[in-house]
Amino acid sequence: MLVAVLRAVTHPEGMDPGLRAELLRRVERDQAARRADDPEAVARVDAENLPWLKQAIAGIGWPGRSIVGEDGASAAWLLAQHADSDPAFQRQCLGLLTAAAGRGEATKAQVAYLTDRVLLAEGKPQEFGTQAIGRNGQWVPCVLRDPGRVDQRRAAMTLGPLADNLARITEEYGPPAPPVITCPACGGEIETWLPDPGEETTVDCASCGQTLRLGTRASQ
Repeated sequence: MLVAVLRAVTHPEGMDPGLRAELLRRVERDQAARRADDPEAVARVDAENLPWLKQAIAGIGWPGRSIVGEDGASAAWLLAQHADSDPAFQRQCLGLLTAAAGRGEATKAQVAYLTDRVLLAEGKPQEFGTQAIGRNGQWVPCVLRDPGRVDQRRAAMTLGPLADNLARITEEYGPPAPPVITCPACGGEIETWLPDPGEETTVDCASCGQTLRLGTRASQ
């Protein structure tokens, strides 16, 4: 009862507590799967969240601050950030998110992160350096347009310097190690750095000589 009373007092008219609660529930599962570093769980959660988010947006538009609160709006952005399996929908979300930010319903930083995600998925350089990849034991930005001016673009989106962000990633996740992939031909393990999102490369299996073509998408 106390929770119900507090909500009645603190939620302004137009808020949708049920939608906010569902967004937060889904993001908690999203983050739990990623913290566990379980690719199968991540894929399963993302596959469940995608159709739900599509339906929610089709019904009410972008779930901004005035509808689901600050944390709910952040949750909606994160679900869109991880809707990698449907690039067209992710691009649609970017348009809605950008418009929402113009009304004060979302943040510029959220727009920057989703912009980079969408651009890399389309095979284009990112604008703000929000997406990083491991290279030779260090975190570096995925392919980036005009790197010399990236900090100016980041500042316009309320983001700190790129170097600070890369240092934060290193502190949070540690230095990157090259991923180990399994050769589909012989089952041998191959340790190799993956290409930038939207790009492809090839690697030879030392065990059987099979040439594999590798591609990646942004993961942050």
